Amino acid sequence: MATTKNVQSIERAFSILELYQRTGCSEYSLKEISNELGLNKSTAFGLINTLTNLGYLRQNSENQKYALGLKLLSLSNTVKVQNIIIRAAHPYLEQICRKYGETVHCAVRHQGGVIYVDKVEATGSITISTQVGTQNDLHCTGVGKCLLAYMSPEEQERIYTGSLRTMTYNTITNSERLREEIRRVRQNGYAVDQEEISLGLSCVAVPVSSARETAACAISVSGMTSRIQTATANGLIDELKWVASSISKNVFDYEYAVPMDHP
Repeated sequence: MATTKNVQSIERAFSILELYQRTGCSEYSLKEISNELGLNKSTAFGLINTLTNLGYLRQNSENQKYALGLKLLSLSNTVKVQNIIIRAAHPYLEQICRKYGETVHCAVRHQGGVIYVDKVEATGSITISTQVGTQNDLHCTGVGKCLLAYMSPEEQERIYTGSLRTMTYNTITNSERLREEIRRVRQNGYAVDQEEISLGLSCVAVPVSSARETAACAISVSGMTSRIQTATANGLIDELKWVASSISKNVFDYEYAVPMDHP
């Protein structure tokens, strides 16, 4: 496998953060960081200043020393929550996969899109090209629409008025049509991807709530359009809603009435 060189400035920035972990010391001065890591003061100051501006370090105004910032705690909590979601959701994903013989995903929001954090692929079914860690768009995926439906109005508007790339001729790229689609998602409690990413493939998705009006993640079932239509007719949407409700209760201790009035 081909390798590339690490970016030196990033290596140095991480060496500063890892210094606190390695030594257990809660605060360091600029001079102490410079000496500990063998960096000249101007280089160390530039890195420390950037990390402080980004929230990964904070400066004690009384002694001018630097400590780890709350941004790191936020990242740590995000990783913990995602891992908890995966552990709680995975048995349900396996159960749905076995019952319907289709591929099941779990996804969360990530940098204006979605990222798949878990996947159970059905044996003998058509291969879905997504992998754990794969990123995708909000506007053309079932999981993405579920998450988009519970974003703030300001965040939604940035998506509606942004670039909605075309994946197939079924992809919704008109902002007004997308607004209407998202209104239906909120009303019905589920979203569909009707061959909007790949022709011949469709999916049904539901949001998993961590609180009222808040979607922590979404789960979906994907497969050949005809098979997904059959599964939907056989109760797939209701089952997905029950699974989402169970995950909400188990992970976030949030309980809500499961709507069962889909068409």
